[in-house]
Parts: sequence; C-alpha cells; structure tokens
Amino acid sequence: MSYKQRLSDLDRDGSRSVTAQIVDAFAGAIERGELGPGDKLPPTRELAELAGVNHLTAARAYRRLAEMGLVAGRVGSGTYVRGGAAPAVARDGSADDASWQHYALPDDDSTAGDRVLADMMRAAQHDEGLPLSVGYPSAKLLPADELGAITAEVFGAEGPRALQYDTAQGVAELREQLALLGDRRDSPDSANEIVVTAGARQGLTLVTRAVLRPGDVVACESPTFFGALEAIRAAGGEALPVPTDDDGLDTDALESLLRRHEIPLVFLQPQMHNPTGRDLSEERADHLIELSRRHGFFVFEDGVYADLRIEGAARPRLRSRAPDRVIYVESFSKTLGGGLRLGWVSASGPVLERIAREKRRDDIHCVTLTQLAIARFLARGGYEAHLERAIPFHAERRDALVDAVERELGAVASFVRPLGGGHMWVTLNEALDERDLYEAAADQGVDYVPGIAMLPERPRATHMRLTFSYLDPEELREAARRLGVAVRAARRSSRASSAALPLA
Repeated sequence: MSYKQRLSDLDRDGSRSVTAQIVDAFAGAIERGELGPGDKLPPTRELAELAGVNHLTAARAYRRLAEMGLVAGRVGSGTYVRGGAAPAVARDGSADDASWQHYALPDDDSTAGDRVLADMMRAAQHDEGLPLSVGYPSAKLLPADELGAITAEVFGAEGPRALQYDTAQGVAELREQLALLGDRRDSPDSANEIVVTAGARQGLTLVTRAVLRPGDVVACESPTFFGALEAIRAAGGEALPVPTDDDGLDTDALESLLRRHEIPLVFLQPQMHNPTGRDLSEERADHLIELSRRHGFFVFEDGVYADLRIEGAARPRLRSRAPDRVIYVESFSKTLGGGLRLGWVSASGPVLERIAREKRRDDIHCVTLTQLAIARFLARGGYEAHLERAIPFHAERRDALVDAVERELGAVASFVRPLGGGHMWVTLNEALDERDLYEAAADQGVDYVPGIAMLPERPRATHMRLTFSYLDPEELREAARRLGVAVRAARRSSRASSAALPLA
C-alpha cells in the first residue's frame, strides 16, 4: 500500500494518534524506498486535505519527521527527504537542501520551551484551529487607531529624531513616563533607574546575564513562565523549583532550599502569576524580603500581568518594599500589544549599571519612534483608559474558559481559578503521556502549553496551561470541548498501552 493510500485511510478510533499514523506512513515510505533522498513531500495544506486533518496536525507531523532526521525543510520550497551525510542533489539538478548543516552545526540544545514558543507563534499566525496556547491579547483589544494617530503626531513634532539613534537605556521622555506610572502605583522609581528593553523577554535575558555566573542556582516558582527557564539556562544557570499554591511562592520551602544551596537570584511573579493567575500573599512577601536580607540574594519580580487584575485590590509592586534587593521587569506586550516590543527593567545600585551595559551590548541604541509614541500615550492617560476596557474584556473570557473547563474536564482534572492575568493552570487527575495528549489535542484542532514547558523539574503529573486572552468566549467554549475529547482519547490510548507516565 502506498503512503498516500495509508494517509487516506487513517484509523481515527485506534490507540495511535492521527499524527503518529501520518509519521508512520512517511517513515515507512522512506524505509521502503518509495520516497528517496531529495524527493519532495506534499505541501502541508495538500497533506491536510489528503489525510483529512487540519493544517496544524500536518505541520506537526513534518516537524516530528524532521526531529527523527528523515526530512528537512527548505525555506520557500518545501519539505524533502534527507540524504546521507554527504550533500545530495535534488532530482531537478538543483543544489541540495541545507541538510548538510546538521553535521556542521553544534549539537542542538532546543528545549520544551523553544518548541512551545514556535508552536504558539505558528498557531497564532495560521487562521486554523483554536489556540489555547497564545499568551497575548486579541487584536480586538489593541489600541491601533489611537497609537496610529499618536505616531503621526510624533513624526510631525519630532521629524527626523523619530528615526534617529537614541541611548540604549531608552528615550528620556518614556523613562520619565514610566517613572510616573510607578508613582501612580505606589511603586516609585526614578527615570535613571529604568532601562527600556525590547519586551520583558529581553529584560529576563539582560538580568540573568548581569547577575548569574555559569553554574549558579536560581530558585523559581513551579510552575513558572517558560521564558524565565530559558533565560536562566542560557546564562549557564540551573533552575531549582519552589512549589506554589493559592498564596503564591511557598517561602517556607524556599527557606529550606536556601539551607542547601547558595542562591544569588529568586525569580517569581507575585501578582497575576503565569500560569496560575494567583497572588503572593502579604505574609509571604514580607518573608521573602526578610530571606533576601538574611541570605543576600536578588529578587527578580516579573510584573507583566500585574495590571490585568480581575479580582482583588491592586497593590504596590514588590520592588517598593526593598528597591536595593528587587529587580523589576514589565512590558506592554500583554496589554497594548506584543508587536511594540516595549518593556523595561527597574533596578538600583551597581546591578543597574551591569544591566544597562548588557543592554548596550545587545542593542547599542533603542527603538526611538515606538518609545516616543508610547511616552505620549502614557502622558495623556491612555494606558489607564485602555486598562478600563481590558479588564472586563479579560473577565468575560476568563469566566467563559473557567466554566467550560469545569463542564468539560471537571470530572478528570482540577484547576486554580485565576484572579486575573491571562491563563489558568489545569492538572489532570490521571497522569498521561505528554506527547500523546498534545497530539490528540492537535488532532482536534486545539492546542495548549504542556506543563513540562513550565516546570523547572520533571513533572509528576500532567498539566496544561490554557490561555483566555486571545480567543472569543464562544471559541473558548468550543476549544474546551475539543480539549475534553482529546483528554478522553489520550486516556483510552494510555490504558490500552499501559503507559501512564508523563514524558519528560
């Protein structure tokens, strides 16, 4: 039977996922010689039509084949069967694809976080499926018209300056407005204590490079933002887990960890935590600062979701308690738009200059036009007005997803009700193979962030981060329904194969 016949006759009720069957069909064709080195595979959209699956499932099957070393992608051309170690020649006589590079490049150290981020961006860019992984706001919420008008004003008022270099630390007008924003939150910083960054992710990178030495240990909430884990590992550090609960980071557990390890940095999100949407309690916040003074470590406070509070009273940032000990990072990516690439780091003392130096090494200068426009937006009160629209927008979607997950998964999973932010954290009562579950979800046209990407340690249970900020309420309800179907399919597969351990 040819691979195309196999693809058109997939077993959709069997224990093997549809994605795995597609991979088997191509792998078998390559092994038999039906597909030889240099042969082009069908485009993903053609494969999706042939196999009766969505585009995301087809793309995921090709990525699995690439991970197996059987195929390689050629930018702008397609996916081809790989040859041996020596570069092959395609049948049309053109130069081979770039598969030879696998032998010239160092070993790939990609992680679960890398793969999740790539999947998340692809899911958002393709108008197919229901991505519960996408962690930024819907385009319906973004203030494009208002910022467009302000940008035109900037060109009229500033002229060529809007296109000229400015200091790597950030445009002075923006840093002044960010300092005033901190004042309004009862979390004061001077403009000179602020370094503007290309989003919070760059802030994470700059801080870890400035503070850590290779081999250093960083204490992280478990679960935590996968970008923090990536930044720590890239700087040569090791992330050690500290458990969390409804009151945030367990500072008693942190204290026990500090007795066994010298820790220069503790990373946490004390308000609207990603992925649980919970807060650090006041008692634990006091305990954390006391531990910092006693043991001499920096506290890295991530406040990216803090302004998206649906429930509870707003409170000052943790940095306001101990500016010399807390390094703060935030961005407008989850409120005004990730495409702005605009975040900032606040710090005091010698560490500030080290962070600023790392910024100069990365950028030399800043994105002047965007910063001038956002400075005007802040000065006019545009940010607070935007949050007044954003909070009910997120509240409606949070409630829709919470209700849907309770209805579709309540019998097989538990979750924490988020106080705000953009995500909820779901734990299945029965441990399942992470890959099987992810593929089963893809077969249903829905995705999520697997728990393994957000844990510093090997998972002991199966977790999912589900995001409510991107999809509309009716889409969230349908996504939860599809996810319920996927979980039930993965449970049947797990029992059939007697494999019930999560894949690390």
